[in-house]
Amino acid sequence: MEEKEKRSPQEEQEKKEVPREESKEETRKAEEKNRVEVEELKSYIATLEEKVKKLENLAKASNERYIALQKELEFIKDHHRKQLKEKDLYGIEKFAKDLLEVVDNFERALKHMEKLEGCKEAYTGVEMIYRQLLRVFEKYGIVPVEVEKFDHALCEAVGTVPTDEVEENTILEVVQKGYKLHDKVLRPAKVIVAVPKNQGIT
Repeated sequence: MEEKEKRSPQEEQEKKEVPREESKEETRKAEEKNRVEVEELKSYIATLEEKVKKLENLAKASNERYIALQKELEFIKDHHRKQLKEKDLYGIEKFAKDLLEVVDNFERALKHMEKLEGCKEAYTGVEMIYRQLLRVFEKYGIVPVEVEKFDHALCEAVGTVPTDEVEENTILEVVQKGYKLHDKVLRPAKVIVAVPKNQGIT
């Protein structure tokens, strides 16, 4: 039989330490590899987070722009609707103002014909046309201004009468009728107004 090679205790110890050093090196390499992988993963996550943040900001800006465009569109729609409504209500304003002179002439003619004899039939015919014209006016929102007290928005004072018999600013006489187109004054009424005696200027 061959005799086993005898090693000294020191040799035996060195033999045991070699695998232990190799194991430590492998562990160190594995840890280093893990550390690198973790750093790469952190960097990747940070990149993704940055992209997500940019997308969120972009989405927020797009949403704000969308809301702003919606508001702008609603404003344009409202403005357009208002213009159409005003056109519908007041589109005949100039034409209506011209017709007021026709109504004035009818009223002057009727007033003159009342004093004439033998004009009853003619008067009736003219009055019929006059009232027909007033009905057309009313159909399109053209109505006379009706006030008892002087109102700067509706009237134009063409004269004053000093008196204590009625309240100040009472309308004593309508020299020329005023008219409105819906809620807009086409022509203010020309009136004579009562004032206190010490303020009268005629």
